[in-house]
Amino acid sequence: MSLIATRLQNWRIENPEFDRNMARPLEYGALDFFIEQTNASNSIINENLRNRAFESIGNTVQIPVINYDGDVTVSNVRSCVIQDDENTSALYTVNWVTLAVGFTMVPQLYRNNEIDYQHDFARKMEKVCRALATQMDINAIAALEANKTQVFKDSLIYTVSSNSVQVPWIARMEFLSDMNAMMRANAYPSMLHVVGGAGFDSLVRKMAEHDIYNDVNKRLEYDNKVFHYTNNIVNESGIFATGYIVADGNVGVLTRVDREALAGTRKNFHEWEVVYLPFIDLPVGSHYYTAVGDQSQIAGAASADMTCNVKEYYGFSVDVAFLVAYNSNPETVANPIIKVEVASPLTANPFAQPVQVVNDEENPVYTSEVQ
Repeated sequence: MSLIATRLQNWRIENPEFDRNMARPLEYGALDFFIEQTNASNSIINENLRNRAFESIGNTVQIPVINYDGDVTVSNVRSCVIQDDENTSALYTVNWVTLAVGFTMVPQLYRNNEIDYQHDFARKMEKVCRALATQMDINAIAALEANKTQVFKDSLIYTVSSNSVQVPWIARMEFLSDMNAMMRANAYPSMLHVVGGAGFDSLVRKMAEHDIYNDVNKRLEYDNKVFHYTNNIVNESGIFATGYIVADGNVGVLTRVDREALAGTRKNFHEWEVVYLPFIDLPVGSHYYTAVGDQSQIAGAASADMTCNVKEYYGFSVDVAFLVAYNSNPETVANPIIKVEVASPLTANPFAQPVQVVNDEENPVYTSEVQ
């Protein structure tokens, strides 16, 4: 006698929150920074440019600019004849990058499955949005890298290598306040933003441990700066922290969508519109349609019988351009971005304070054997 044949099988209990870490978003500090600066009162992108660029699909977008003129002559003689000093204009062409993601859903696939439609839809939506946001964040970092300043009016005590300020480990608790001085020397005395990775987060937290009323007040190191953290900055070998110091009001981002999304078209069971996606505070184009076909191969044995079923298609696309304030002569005129690399400690115990004994023949250090 046995009840084994009717024993309850494994209990499977739907609980969508349990696997939420499989689609958790990263930090997109560079992307968020460009979006924030686009919407700021001192943005380099005005409403006219933003709106017209958004509708520019199929056209080249150019911005009229005036080039730098360093040939002004200051005379020490008064004259009745005032000389001409004409400006030189140019057209800056916006460089667009197209990004697209999408996924499909087969509604009847969930009829005999313990994962329901909404659970699967939410996870698919989260992962494509995360991928799109990550790529935008990487593109934003690339814009900062491409536009880091080549000019350093005063590099203070620091070495500059490949247009990046090299900070030795011993100066890790002091360099941030020096960025204000270096930016001021480059004629950018405004508030600063810091776009950095985990290394910068670590350094700022260590400085905060020495805040006001503690042994040393390090508040001035990170005061008057806004920090934006991202998972997408990669340290080079031998580097503990990498970041970009950016003067306020000098970057922005433009987007545009395809023509049908712009028009909000509804034709032949296809629907286009402009939407905002999770993690991305930017308008993108969406495209939705359904089709009927053989879906038997989509999920192995779970869909083997589905030879004529409905499939839903969800697509999202956008053209993106990350802009930095125009500079006609970056070899002569400083850009508003300083790249900083903090060197890794050259010791197994990075928190040990080095002791330096300085002596010479005139100031010897006398020693004797221990008996």
